Order: sequence, then C-alpha cells, then structure tokens
Amino acid sequence: MVKPIAGLMGASAASGSTKLSGSEQLRLLLAALKKHDVREVDTARVYNSGKSEEDIGGVPEAQHDFAIATKAPGFSPGSLTYQKVIDNCHASLAALKQDKIDLYYFHGPDRQTPLLDSLRAINTLHGEGKIDRFGISNYHATEVEDILHLCDENNFIRPSVYQGGYNALARAAEPELFPLLRRHNIAFYAFSPLAGGYFSRSAEALRAPPPGSRMDQVSVFQAMYVNDVSLEIHEMLTKICGAEGLTLKEAALRWLMEHSGLGEEDGVILGASSIEQMQENLEICEGGRLPDRIVEAFEEAWKKFRGAGYSEHYSIPLPR
Repeated sequence: MVKPIAGLMGASAASGSTKLSGSEQLRLLLAALKKHDVREVDTARVYNSGKSEEDIGGVPEAQHDFAIATKAPGFSPGSLTYQKVIDNCHASLAALKQDKIDLYYFHGPDRQTPLLDSLRAINTLHGEGKIDRFGISNYHATEVEDILHLCDENNFIRPSVYQGGYNALARAAEPELFPLLRRHNIAFYAFSPLAGGYFSRSAEALRAPPPGSRMDQVSVFQAMYVNDVSLEIHEMLTKICGAEGLTLKEAALRWLMEHSGLGEEDGVILGASSIEQMQENLEICEGGRLPDRIVEAFEEAWKKFRGAGYSEHYSIPLPR
C-alpha cells in the first residue's frame, strides 16, 4: 500500500500554518499520526522560515518515533554550492536537535552550481553520519539521469527518493519520470495530492480562493487549475462522485492510494491546516478502492486536461 506521509509545510512556505505552529500542537499532531501508523514527517529548511524544524526539535518523541525528512534550500543560483549544502544541513540538525537526518533532499535544482559540487557535499554529510538517505525534488528526468551518472562515477550515495507534484490532474511524471525511477529503485513521494485545493473546494471557491490559501498564493496552481477546462472537469467529477456518495476530495485521495501510478514503496505527502483535517485526510486514505465509474471518470478527466496542454510539467522546467 502507498504510505501516507505527514507534510508540515503549512499554509505557505513562508508563513506556515498558525493552527499547527508550536511544539504543543505538533505533539498532538504526532499522536494522531501514530494512531494511523504514519511514521514519516516531511519538512524543509524554508518552511515557516525555519520554525517548522524548530517545532520538531522541541518535541522529543518526534526524534524517537518518526523518520524526519528535511530539505536543503534550492532553486536560486548558488543555493546548492558545496558549503551552502553543508551549512544548511548543520543548521537543520541544530534546529531539529538531531545527530542525523533520516532523509535529506535537494529542495529544487540550482542550475548555476555544478551538480558534482552539490553531490560531493551530500556524500560528505553521509560519510560523516549526518544523513541516512538522500532525496531530490523538482528535477527533470534528464537531470535525474545526470545525478545518477555522477553518483555512480564518483561512488557517491545515490538518491533513493524523488519528491514531486502528482495528483489525478497532474500526471506528467508517469510516462518519462516514473519508468526511470523504477529502473533505479527510487521511490516517488507525491506532494500536492489535492492540487492546491482544486479537489477540496467548490468551483466558486476556486474562482475566488481564500486569501492566504495555496491556490491564492501560488500562481502556477491558478494557471493549471482555474481555467475553463479544469472547471468543466471539476463539475463533471463532482457530479459523478456525488452519485456514488463521495466527495471529490475523498475520491481524489483514494485514487492516489489505490488506482494511480504509485506503488507500495511510494508515498503521498498529506498537508493540513489543523489536526482535525489531518485525521480526516488519513481516514479518507484508508477508504479503499473506488467504484469503477469514478476511476473511469478520472481517466477521462486526465485525457481532457492533458489534451488541453495544462499539465505538461512535473519539474521545474528546463531552460529553453
């Protein structure tokens, strides 16, 4: 079975989620996760300006009962130089109050810094016992191949997890990236399972998203999920799911767990703005397989959405 993973990004990368901020709220969240046998927690150096890691560091049981993943800041030129990767890992270790990070990612590509320099830093950290596993996020398949080649050529630790956007309307990773990951035994952890609120909000709410919400803050989500084609699909899926006694949100999460291209070594990163919402999401994920009519509807939706050209990317696009 695909494994649920608790994501601590919050409402936004910068501000986090006020309802889940602080060690006491995190302690309650972790207790809820244990009831559902969720043992992996995902955060990043940039989440809540570093406070997400500090909150985890303030809860001793997080260290003992959960595998913590965090990320070296990426994306901007020079963000993944050798020294910055080392320094950011040390900062994360201090915030988390850990001697070792279970899974340490490059959050996104730094296309100015040579890959070899960044990978050498990861190998140094692994050799020093500072990280156990290495992951990558938001890289194109050709870049993943380059990373694997350099790791093998230099006898470096290889990435064992790729984290990327994936849901019932964002399936561009399936034809190119997924086969590559399978060949190299790299797990895929899916973020944005509800498409920034597309699957959990009404069409009216999508047209006028709440201030501060993911859909309001992230322009790429608006471009992908708030257009004539996506809103028509939303209406169609909502009706079909309703006829089967399910909400679109329930169907979207269960599709990922039971009918998508994910396998038993893969994961779905579930975010939430409250403990109650996380519990609800986890219960939905345990709901089992969907009626055939809903599965067929998701396939029809994907064909229509893909044909309109709205879901071409699974990574930070390569420079032209």
